[in-house]
Amino acid sequence: MEEKTKGDKDWREEVSKNLDYYLDTNEGRNELMEMVKAETTRLLQQIKSRQRVKEYIWLSKFCSSCLYFVKSKAGIMKCTKLNAKIVKPFHGKPIWAVIVTTNGEESLIVDINWCSKAIDVTDILVEEAIKRINNGYPYPCFEHNE
Repeated sequence: MEEKTKGDKDWREEVSKNLDYYLDTNEGRNELMEMVKAETTRLLQQIKSRQRVKEYIWLSKFCSSCLYFVKSKAGIMKCTKLNAKIVKPFHGKPIWAVIVTTNGEESLIVDINWCSKAIDVTDILVEEAIKRINNGYPYPCFEHNE
């Protein structure tokens, strides 16, 4: 991955060093166009191969009165408009795994437990944080549930 990044920088650096050639000559413009096409293709491939990431948002004081807010009997909260799970601030404790490689041990996060707190904070602090989420304003998806 580092080599790709290094290669990407190389063509950009080359163009910035020889701007006259790449902008003032037909041959340079054609080369630049090919470089940009290659970069576009690479980025599109990277986007297509990206794994789906679950969306999480912090609970705001407005969420419970929103039309799109759903809370299950188990206490799981969700925003149906954003298709996102809603979690309380300071919640989300990483679950670590130790993988032994040839170089030694490496730790990595394999999952996140959204039901437990990441750090030891009081419920009063969590409630205060909920009031201050998004500077005290509702999220853009908010529609008042009447």
